Amino acid sequence: SRRGVVCAASYEARRFGVHSAMPTARARRLCPDGVFLPPRFERYAAVSDRVFGIYRRYTPQVEPLSLDEAFLDVPESRMLPGGGVKAAVRAECGLAVSAGVADVKLAAKIATDLGKPDGLVLVPPGGTAEFLSPLPVGKLWGVGRVTGEALRKIGIATIGDLAGTPEAALAAAVGASHAKALRGLARGDDPREVVPDEAAKSIGAEETFGEDLRGEAALLPELLAQAARV
Repeated sequence: SRRGVVCAASYEARRFGVHSAMPTARARRLCPDGVFLPPRFERYAAVSDRVFGIYRRYTPQVEPLSLDEAFLDVPESRMLPGGGVKAAVRAECGLAVSAGVADVKLAAKIATDLGKPDGLVLVPPGGTAEFLSPLPVGKLWGVGRVTGEALRKIGIATIGDLAGTPEAALAAAVGASHAKALRGLARGDDPREVVPDEAAKSIGAEETFGEDLRGEAALLPELLAQAARV
């Protein structure tokens, strides 16, 4: 529809510039021969449950981030450097999984992203700072467009540049509290533990209508349906 939005794009479609959250109309212009499918959220949730069941065979310490992403705190003796998890998901669900293995959450997440699709990236124990150092500073959590531009203005392009910059100079660019946190992450200091089965902070429902709805007569039945879904 005119108001449709891309939920996800295959790697083939991404080569045309299509990405998630893009208006469907623009995606069709960029990739006119693309195949557009309606989402099947119930199906994704069911498959996600199977994948997470496999994760929990390796460790009870599983922290979901979304339907298809999670942190696992796996004892070294059972790790099979991530490959065992990947192989099990492939064999039982037919899905490719990218994995990053590291001492801390930050490095594991970045390693996973670098390995997509279907990759396995291992960060050696104690090697987090070295792994992060050559990467663009925008890979760090907390460095978006505005912060990235502020850092570039003082000559910081890589995570290593950030790690080696005095905190006072960073504070002048991005503020004292943000500077301390970013510098710690750049040096591989990420003390957060894996938190399994954290309670949901919010539950919602939404609907995008092809045409605007106006007035209580049109809106109240839709509001009731949303409330029932929640």
